[in-house]
Parts: sequence; C-alpha cells; structure tokens
Amino acid sequence: METENNKLATWRIDMKVYSILKSQNGDIFETVKAFFARLFEEGIIDYLLVPQRISNGKTLTQTLIKGVDNLEGVNPFSPVMAINSAKLVAQVGSVNKDKKVGVVIRACEIRALIELVKLGQANLDNLVIIGIDCAGTFEIEQWAKLVEESGDPVAKETEVLKDIYAGKTDYQEEDAPIRLRSSCQICNYFTHDKADITLSILGMEDDVLVTLEQELAEKLGLETADEPMSHKDVLEDMKNSRTYKRESTFDEFRDKMQSMNDMADILATCTRCYACQTACPICYCRVCFFRTETFSPESDRLLRWADKEGSLRMPTEILLYHLTRLNHIAASCIGCGMCESYCARGIPLSTLFQAVGDEVQKKLEYVPGRSVDEELPVATFKREE
Repeated sequence: METENNKLATWRIDMKVYSILKSQNGDIFETVKAFFARLFEEGIIDYLLVPQRISNGKTLTQTLIKGVDNLEGVNPFSPVMAINSAKLVAQVGSVNKDKKVGVVIRACEIRALIELVKLGQANLDNLVIIGIDCAGTFEIEQWAKLVEESGDPVAKETEVLKDIYAGKTDYQEEDAPIRLRSSCQICNYFTHDKADITLSILGMEDDVLVTLEQELAEKLGLETADEPMSHKDVLEDMKNSRTYKRESTFDEFRDKMQSMNDMADILATCTRCYACQTACPICYCRVCFFRTETFSPESDRLLRWADKEGSLRMPTEILLYHLTRLNHIAASCIGCGMCESYCARGIPLSTLFQAVGDEVQKKLEYVPGRSVDEELPVATFKREE
C-alpha cells in the first residue's frame, strides 16, 4: 500500500506541469497566501516553514507556521535571507515522520540541504520542498533601512520584488541605493528541479507560476498551462548576465591571489570570531577543531611561540583556520554567501570560497547539491582515480 510519504517522494521524479495563479488586484502576497491555505486544507502539509514579516515589516525571517490562520505576512519571495535554511530544514525534517512539513527555500538552500542529506545530517522523508525561482537577496541591515525610509514596508517590498523579478539590473549597479548581496550578483543557479513544488514570479508581472506534479495539481484544482515565454526569457537573460559577472569576478580575484601572502593580506582583518563557520550550512561538525584547547592555548605556550618567532600574530592561526575550512567544504560549497554576510569585517569570503570551490568542483566533475544520488567525491573511493 502506498503511504503518503511514499507518494510525496514520487513527486521528485514524476513529470511536472505548469499552472498560473492569477492574482487579485496585483497582490502577489495574497495570491501565494491563498495557495498555501489550499495546501493546508487539502492535507498536503501540516506545517509550513516560510519567510514571514516581522518587526513591523522591516525584515522577514523563516517562521514555522501551523494552520491557515497564521499565514498573514508570508512572502516566499523574501528580498532578504537571514540564514541559509538548510540547517533549519534538517531540524524539522528529523522529527515526527507522520507530520508533513512544507519548507519554502531557495535553490542554494535546497542544494545545501541535499549536501547535508549526503553527509548524514538531514533527511527528506516528511518534507514537501517548495522551491522558488530566486532573483537574489539584500543584506538585512540595508533592507531594513530602505523600507524604514520608505514609510510603507509592504509597498516597498512589492516595488523592489517586481523590479528584480522582471530582470532589471538596477540593484546591481555601483550607485544603486541598495545592492544585491555579492553572492547573489554572481549566482547563476536560480531554481532547482528537485523541488516538489516551485513558485515563480520571474517575468510574470502580477501572476504566480507554479510547477508541480500533475496529480497534485488536480488535487488542488489547478488548471495546467504552458510555461510563459516571458518567464523563459527572464531566466535566460539572468543566466547569461550573471554567468558573465561570475566568471569576470573569479578571474579578477584569482589575479590578486598569486601567493599565500596575498591570501593573508585579504584575511588580515579577520578576528577568528567563527561567524562565517556558524553561518555556513555545510560546516556541520558538532565539535570544531578550532574551538578546542589546541587553539585556545595557555599563556606559556603563546610566549614560547613568540620567543621562537620573534613576533606572533594575535589571534593565532588565522590563515590555517580559513585554509582548513576551504579544504573541508570546497567540494560542497553552494555559494549562498552567508559566510560573507555574517562577517563583521567585510572580508570577501564568498568570492574566496566560491572561486576556490569552482576550481575544485570542476576538477572533481561534481555539482554540489544537484542530486542526492550523486556521491560525495571526497567521501567515495574510486579505483580508477
């Protein structure tokens, strides 16, 4: 007998169809809220993890919602990304398997989640993955300031979302009042085909495009439709422009990185606060080597090191810390940029990790987070290697 969980699993491999949710009065937030309500009412989900407005609309954060009555202020297309939600999803995906949890996450978060599954840190059994076609996000502080100055957070949210999801590049310009996060400006992975349901407003004006398995579409009473050409065009334009920006950014960065001294210069202001490690969805070790006594030495050891070297950079082992992190996660780095967003010193960590990760992944012929069926290259022995 086919269980509901087995049925959910088949959505990831069956053919998908498109449907268009027509908005009322151009309000995409009400449109997606009604769609989520249907998922609750039809028993597709029991809970929903989704970005929701907080602090009078100044920012949005992932919220675990129970029931239709708590959907006010949800926005799956949130213009900010407070955290890569893969670790949050790993938490809600490892509890009661009888409770179906819908999780609204971006392509980079889905990719991180898939890597965590392969690392034995998460499972997908009770999840309904609701992906979005993502056009990018802003730093939280910048966004809060922008909406506060506007006087109407929801109106500003709508305005900016419509601009970036129409493919406008205004928010990537140097003189823009607010710019997309640096990692988003070079991201060319906007959607993920392993999502059970995908929501998109790319090139859709006021409507919402839904991609889902046909049986589910029928259960929700949705009519199928063709993929709008406007949606294809915006995706293609974004892919081309951001791939170009990505490659030029990497080339420029590699030109500056000719030696270990160059890397040390880039990392010169690091205080080893571990914020980048905490923010990284792939850095999952329960006990980090750099948080052990080895890297919290007693004063006598520090003095002996200073005696030997003549001078000792404090805090110690900054370069070793970042090189170890690079070695640890380069193959699985999905380029979400959380490390750089969390860095209080503004170090270009996202560019560093992605530039190195890009080279490593090409050599290993591995795309992190593409599929749970692809084995981790550094964890799998192949005789021919």
